[in-house]
Amino acid sequence: MWNWLKKNIFVKEMFIYLLVAAIIFYIPAWGAVVTGYIFDESGFYIFAGSYVAIWAGPFTPTIPAILGIAVGLKQIIAKLTNKGRDDDETI
Repeated sequence: MWNWLKKNIFVKEMFIYLLVAAIIFYIPAWGAVVTGYIFDESGFYIFAGSYVAIWAGPFTPTIPAILGIAVGLKQIIAKLTNKGRDDDETI
């Protein structure tokens, strides 16, 4: 298990996948902020703040969800770039 984590999760490129996954995870909040700015409506800001506050709670699966999205992105990009020929070694 430790070797798999070291080879697939604790690498430099995974930081970029985690960053993109966090952006994807918080798209509803970003969309609400942009929409609130465009329409000058404070309700969108309330939604964005509530979304972030709810998912920042201690008993929410935020980190596992972001990790899952990041691993999924890594798999998709590996398949698209033909790096994923060995399915046992890449995730």
